[in-house]
Amino acid sequence: MKYSAIILSLLFCLMTCSLASAETQSIGLKTVGNARELGGYTVSDGRKIKHGVLLRTAALYGISSDDVTRLTEDYRLSVIADLRMSFEVAPKPDPVIDGVKYVSLRVINEELFTKEVEKKLSVEGGVVERLKFLVDSGIVSYDMYVGFLASDSGKKAYREFFRELVDLPAGRSLLFHCTQGKDRTGCAAMLVLSALGASEDTIMKDYLLTNVFNAERIDGQRKMLHSHGVKESDIEIYMMILDEVSPKMMNTLLAWLKKNYGSPVGYITDALGVSPDEIEHLKAKFLEE
Repeated sequence: MKYSAIILSLLFCLMTCSLASAETQSIGLKTVGNARELGGYTVSDGRKIKHGVLLRTAALYGISSDDVTRLTEDYRLSVIADLRMSFEVAPKPDPVIDGVKYVSLRVINEELFTKEVEKKLSVEGGVVERLKFLVDSGIVSYDMYVGFLASDSGKKAYREFFRELVDLPAGRSLLFHCTQGKDRTGCAAMLVLSALGASEDTIMKDYLLTNVFNAERIDGQRKMLHSHGVKESDIEIYMMILDEVSPKMMNTLLAWLKKNYGSPVGYITDALGVSPDEIEHLKAKFLEE
């Protein structure tokens, strides 16, 4: 009996965790980075997340008309949830798309980003100097995702994000993004996948797909850092500011959620105020029969 349980557990893990790839998750956009979906993942009750309804990308600024048409016609886009700060949005706004609702959900407390910080990030010094500033100032760390979810601004943003999911019309899609589509967006994906019953392995595999979609840029950025003489011990955390994600960051967040809320779903219900009935409603909406 003991070995049967182990075998069943292994089979479930293989079934739920081995299917994520750039090919299966891509939504085929040519002009938007890190553009993929949550569809196809198997959750704890054996059902799969519906394809084409939960879309995650990098920022949409500069999107081509062909890609807009793909989103509206192929994916029946209904809502864009923009997780960026106002100073990120202002110079690179999302397109206005007929029939698509745009919501601004500012995860990060903008008071942390004073004019002085904005200046340092935009004009002062070279790339390496700006990266060093972000790390030395504590703005970026392995606890950064915890800061997102623990802050009042983060709770408000993700609470409104779930409200949009609950209210999303059946058969329509919601696209959520930040600037690079990896950190604030990665946390949003983790929360949605958790609510729908995905395993931690599935959550991590989806999270790490950023490194597949961004592989070419990541390779170039690592070479750039090496050419500037950055120590190998510093490159990992610098890359977290650029286009790479680190499993350590997501594991740190998951550990914090378990310690403080019992699970990600505990956070969703207790901190975000999403009711168990609403979670069941999301499952009925986003999971295949």
